[in-house]
Amino acid sequence: MGIGSWISLWFALALPIIVILYLFKRIYIDTPVSSHLLWRRVLLNMEANRPWQKLQNRLLLWIQLLVAALLVLALMQPFLWRSGGQQGHTVLIADTSASMSTIVALEDSSDDSENSQAGSKLDLMKQQLHTYVREAGAGEEITLIRLGSRPEVLVSREREDAASLSRAIDNLTIDYGSASYRETLSLAAALTRGEEARVLLVTDTRWPDGAGAGELAFDVPVQVMPIGAEIQDNVAIEQFGVKRSSGSEGIQHGVAVIRNDGGARDLTIDLYGDGKLVATRELTAEQGKSVTVQFSGLPSAEVYRLSLKPEDAYSLDNEAFAFREQAGDANVWLISSGNLFLEKALQLTGAKITRIAPTAANGGEGGSAAPALPESKPDAVVIEGSLPSYTETGAWAKLLAETPLWIIGGDEQGRTLESVDTQTAKHPVTRYLQLKEPPAGRLMDAEVPAWAQPIVTIGGQTAAYAGTENGRPKLVFLFRLEDGDLPLKPEFPVLVDNAVAWLKSGLRTGLGRAAAGAELDIPVAQDAATAVWTAMDGYARQAEAQPIPAVLVGSGAVSSHQPAPGIPGLWRLDITGSDGAAQPGFLLEVTADPLESETAPAEQLAAKLQVGSAQASSEGEQQEADGSEDTDGSQEAVKREALPLVKWVALLALLVILAEWGVYQRGRSI
Repeated sequence: MGIGSWISLWFALALPIIVILYLFKRIYIDTPVSSHLLWRRVLLNMEANRPWQKLQNRLLLWIQLLVAALLVLALMQPFLWRSGGQQGHTVLIADTSASMSTIVALEDSSDDSENSQAGSKLDLMKQQLHTYVREAGAGEEITLIRLGSRPEVLVSREREDAASLSRAIDNLTIDYGSASYRETLSLAAALTRGEEARVLLVTDTRWPDGAGAGELAFDVPVQVMPIGAEIQDNVAIEQFGVKRSSGSEGIQHGVAVIRNDGGARDLTIDLYGDGKLVATRELTAEQGKSVTVQFSGLPSAEVYRLSLKPEDAYSLDNEAFAFREQAGDANVWLISSGNLFLEKALQLTGAKITRIAPTAANGGEGGSAAPALPESKPDAVVIEGSLPSYTETGAWAKLLAETPLWIIGGDEQGRTLESVDTQTAKHPVTRYLQLKEPPAGRLMDAEVPAWAQPIVTIGGQTAAYAGTENGRPKLVFLFRLEDGDLPLKPEFPVLVDNAVAWLKSGLRTGLGRAAAGAELDIPVAQDAATAVWTAMDGYARQAEAQPIPAVLVGSGAVSSHQPAPGIPGLWRLDITGSDGAAQPGFLLEVTADPLESETAPAEQLAAKLQVGSAQASSEGEQQEADGSEDTDGSQEAVKREALPLVKWVALLALLVILAEWGVYQRGRSI
């Protein structure tokens, strides 16, 4: 309820005046006489006036006070706020990004701490959306858009079916991937362009920089409904990794970076290896700083888990996983007619080299019989020259399809370079290298596959490219080493070491770390028939996430391109071959979008959302004049309009006056 004219409150002085008049009311004394005709003059003059007498309980007094109070109330122009007065189209944007999983107190929580209820910001948002739907006006059309990894219209222009809106709200879930802020705002702007509408953004306002707020111009009013108080006390694991110690078989070394966004606090860091506690650190994290923690002498384990205690409201960044590197040096097969420089450079990397002489390609002289496969499986295969014909079918073809591969040169002689302008792209293979001269005088013409990227170009022509094919690293040099002096340069051993290290990048026991829903290239065997993701540890295990079937290709085989599971935690991809036998699985750490971990909200998010039309601006000014802004400066989420009560107060006053007339008719005995 509101008051339109507080200045009219001065009329309330009539109330004490009425009381004072009754205090000074004259009281006539009854005097018995024999004849009133003889005593007319005495009767008229005999009266007693007793001021400041005791106030008696008179019905007429209370009626007059009530009439005066109603007049005062009418002059003050009272009104009630009526919700749901919005007409036209309302677009509700429900933020379901990872930060909405932050734990807060719900609106219906009791003041008693023992009985109070806690829930996520998503639960609180559902409560407020349900309230909005209940109070929506009869002429209001509501469109509900889910802000997640992609914008999704859940309900479109719904006017009458509140049940469908409620079901859509109840089915909202957290999307832990990278939120599509810009795309969702763009969709809302398109849906409201050229019509009487507004956009209501329901969010916790924790938007990262570059989310698109303020870059889109809206033709309608844009309002922000903040959800929950912003949590500033957050501690996060920014980085965590484990690496095998140099020269120590089975001994691991771990490094973690802890970020503290809140005040100084004491932390306990526990490190587990295959579920067993192997190390603990206690430290004091200073406000707004990051701390690096190292763990030495760790026993070998397949999976390491790091956890922070005590946990805070945003728990998704309080744990992290890491996988050990495969023990031992890399086993490299070199298929070459003989290149002393290449073989020596490979040996300098510490790899175990197995040289295999190629047979004549395409059934030429020398025979095309495939050599026997060595007993030990290679970690990488290096082929110098053209691919032998025996690698196209059989066991060799299967082996090369499942093993990291480096191809150098080929059959073609290539064409002479017309330019010596050499450009080196940023890539692990070209790290620490600055090739200012061409590595060879000739280059072969070849198209760069879609899965690869050029890492060395000469005169605009690709000289080397690298990428991941079917989940396995592949490196191709489109030149022959004998066509240049690259093997004689000091950069050559560095180049070979980088190449072997990059080819070994897939030798971990796990697939590493990926954001929820991200696309992955997984080295799946060709005869893999089925695969399923299973939650093993972390938040996914606590949330009792259900197994997720892997994506299959058209032929029914398991695709090497797989989306990561949508819930953070440790997952394992269990694979079954076409013969029904289980194949080696893959472990993967799934994380929420790290940008959602930042505690600082986007300042004045409502101010950044541009309002383009004059109608929207004037409407916002009118709401500001009416005092309908909330404490954060945002417009009220549910539009309200004043319902005057003057006519009802006037009607009540009239009824009281009629009652007073009845009192006068009854006489002064009351």
